[in-house]
Amino acid sequence: MKPTFIALLTLGLCLPLAGADKVKPPKRVLFVGNSYTHALRQVMASLLNAERRTITVEFITPGGTQLVRHLNTPRTVDTIRNGKWDVVVFQEQSQTPACPGPLRNLFLKGIRGLHAIIGKSGSRTVLFNTWGYRGGDQRNFKGDTYVEMQKRLNDGYGAAARELSAGLAPVGDAFGEVKKINHQLWTQLYARDGSHPSKAGAYLAAVVIYARVFNVDPRKMSFNGDLPASTAEKLRVAAARTLSAPKSVSPPTR
Repeated sequence: MKPTFIALLTLGLCLPLAGADKVKPPKRVLFVGNSYTHALRQVMASLLNAERRTITVEFITPGGTQLVRHLNTPRTVDTIRNGKWDVVVFQEQSQTPACPGPLRNLFLKGIRGLHAIIGKSGSRTVLFNTWGYRGGDQRNFKGDTYVEMQKRLNDGYGAAARELSAGLAPVGDAFGEVKKINHQLWTQLYARDGSHPSKAGAYLAAVVIYARVFNVDPRKMSFNGDLPASTAEKLRVAAARTLSAPKSVSPPTR
């Protein structure tokens, strides 16, 4: 599959979250990540179209890639530097931010360098805070669980967001919110490997990122992403609860 994708879609304005800072709706958004972000391409395009947003979106998503590798890839750097992006959404490899020590430091090195590049062009950085594996990261942490892995991921992404004053799209916490209210639905957010998102998981991730980037209330969206209406509504409610939580880091307004 090709690592980049450009979509032109149609749009109109949505209502902002009550009391939230007003941020000018972006017209150009770049997603930089790996297979997790790649899984959102179709649903994100459909969501933007359903919400009647006219926007240019590009994805750079080679499988398994860490942000430090993106930082050292001229094509990625040139795309970031020359694309006149309003927002760049970054997603790290699924385990790296959840491994304190050298691996997390590698994540921080990558995002610091990429953030410095986009800062010079006036773009906004948003971090795609991913979800823990359904059964935890057993490869690196014996006896691990989703909850413990999610805590470590949040620590890693949260530290980066605070240091860089970057926006945070708390997708992993939205997965956790679903787990609290409907355990069976939570298990259905994962593909068979217990890592990648299913269609429902990709939908929830797209809703959280869209709501964060465009500063809208997920509960006011009508797009169901080919899911049963009742399921999509539950996921949007979980997204809204997550985004309204005090620990959720809002996007910078610059």
